[in-house]
Amino acid sequence: MTKELIYEDKNQTKWLLDNGLTQVTYRKTKDSEAITMTYASYWHPYELRHYMRDYASYSPISYVRLGQKIKSLGLCIKGNDESWDLRKLIPAIAKHISLNAKPFLADGDKRTVKQIYGTREVFLKRLRDSYERELTREVA
Repeated sequence: MTKELIYEDKNQTKWLLDNGLTQVTYRKTKDSEAITMTYASYWHPYELRHYMRDYASYSPISYVRLGQKIKSLGLCIKGNDESWDLRKLIPAIAKHISLNAKPFLADGDKRTVKQIYGTREVFLKRLRDSYERELTREVA
């Protein structure tokens, strides 16, 4: 497995692994033993956090692959505000998400996106509804 150095200082080292996950080693800890963690770095906007954070946690490789596809479409690019337009992003997520992904494994729910929503169209509607609810909360 190859990895690319992202960041290093006296306290930590961060690597980008070839599977897209991030690995960080914290050198100084309370017990003076190094701790290494591997995780999927978030690429999604805050407004979609309720759907995407669980997905990143429970299906990290699938989440990373979806993020890579979304970025290849010119969406979710840091420093480019137009690329974060949810009217473009939400349909792209629904179109490219793996229907076999298991996004919500909490409480023993091991269903796939297809088992939960049935079709991409239903998933798209749920994402849009979630975003609309979020906007309503922010205005209130």
